[in-house]
Amino acid sequence: MFRFFEGLVDPYIEYQETDAPPTRLWPFLWSFAGPFRKAFAATAFMAIVVAGIEIWLIWYLGHLTDMLSEGAPAEIWQAHWPEFLGVAAFILVVRPILQFLDVALLNNGIGPSWATLIRWRTHRHVMRQSVGWFENDFAGRIANRIMQTPSASNEVVFQVFDAVAYSFAYALGAAILLAGADVRLLVPLFAWFALYAALMVWTVRRVGPASRASSAARSELNGRIVDGYTNIHSVKMFAHHDREIAYGKQAIEGVRQTYAREMRVYSIMGGVLTAQNGLLIVGVVGWAMALYFNGQASVGIVVAATALTLRMNAMTGWIMWAVTNLFQQLGVVSEGMQTISQPVTLVDAPDAPALEVTEGRIEIDGLSHHYGKAAGGLDRVTLSVAPGEKVGLVGPSGAGKSTLVKLLLRFYDAETGVIRIDGQDIAQVRQESLRRAIGMVQQDSALLHRSVRENILYGDPDATEARVEQAARQAEAHETSSSTWRTAAGAGAMTRWWASVA
Repeated sequence: MFRFFEGLVDPYIEYQETDAPPTRLWPFLWSFAGPFRKAFAATAFMAIVVAGIEIWLIWYLGHLTDMLSEGAPAEIWQAHWPEFLGVAAFILVVRPILQFLDVALLNNGIGPSWATLIRWRTHRHVMRQSVGWFENDFAGRIANRIMQTPSASNEVVFQVFDAVAYSFAYALGAAILLAGADVRLLVPLFAWFALYAALMVWTVRRVGPASRASSAARSELNGRIVDGYTNIHSVKMFAHHDREIAYGKQAIEGVRQTYAREMRVYSIMGGVLTAQNGLLIVGVVGWAMALYFNGQASVGIVVAATALTLRMNAMTGWIMWAVTNLFQQLGVVSEGMQTISQPVTLVDAPDAPALEVTEGRIEIDGLSHHYGKAAGGLDRVTLSVAPGEKVGLVGPSGAGKSTLVKLLLRFYDAETGVIRIDGQDIAQVRQESLRRAIGMVQQDSALLHRSVRENILYGDPDATEARVEQAARQAEAHETSSSTWRTAAGAGAMTRWWASVA
């Protein structure tokens, strides 16, 4: 049964990728909604149905009270027993089924797939960004935003259907119920609703910015912590333990301060809401009792009005929390969009062909790249490398040696100039085909946190087991334990393998 709901939407369905996602909040969220529209419509309908049932139960409680006061118990049972059994069957069978459908659509049909779809698509988008884009930000902050934005988006959808749609239908039903009993009962209800709406507006205006500030502080903290962990060798080598602790503490304190300011809003909201709910109970129930004492309302009306206001008193805190949580999560999404909605700027040319390597001749003509700096970097470099020729680049730090190699791999687009391989402008061929044609041993050994076999296969996923073993033997690591393979030996095997495959 659950698999039916869980299979309503395929989060990995094919879609049209875009280089520039929407930069405004609601268009950003709506861009993911295509596969969910039917599920959203069904969930909204069920939320209205469930709210209508709750209002009907309160109405029936008042109706039952009046019915029981009409005569002797035996006479009432004789006249209404089919109705009593029908209502009981509805409450015991039909209502739970409808409630289950409402919950299953939201929790099992939408919830898991919505967050998965956003996480999958945003991860794909970020992975398409250039190396320079990653170098300009904390890896930890990027990862934090990719992880928390889908979860926050999921909470937004949950609150929209579980709280907003339900509460709207419930409020409308409550107004209809009270108007049916006595239209004058709407006066205290509408007065309370005006105060409640004003409190909600006040809260929402403050929760959104406060939530964005808290989310940004958490991302900053995550970025600093991960940065320190990633570069732990440098931290230890230069004896900067205390400096890194202070650097992290500064961000931790930033999280505490922003979270404290956010919580002040909720505390004020809770106190004011309690006072408003007191006005609701006294206003509606008191008015209903006044009508009863004047002979203008039955006991059933008083009972229904009392049950309704007590139910609304219990709901208002939940609704206010749900709505503020909705805007809190929207703040988290908004903060995450600062990373996710950045356009991919280093893209393939339209209909770019694959690079065809015939000889391996490299021609560099008038190449300049300064990373936005006025000085340093590469300036009008012209160079030709013949097939099979070995060329060494010599110069001080910052002269542009690594930059030249990165431009050759098209990790960046050059400011001016052109690089050609066998006469083909590398900016006009597919990036993936360019990089597959180039073998490189990096300055620093790199090891993915996976098995050594997977690391060796990274250079050529289609390599045979014999070639994998050959690479391991070249690194003199074939006989070592698997735990050792995860460190220097594995890294050496991988880098040598990359060079041999190239």
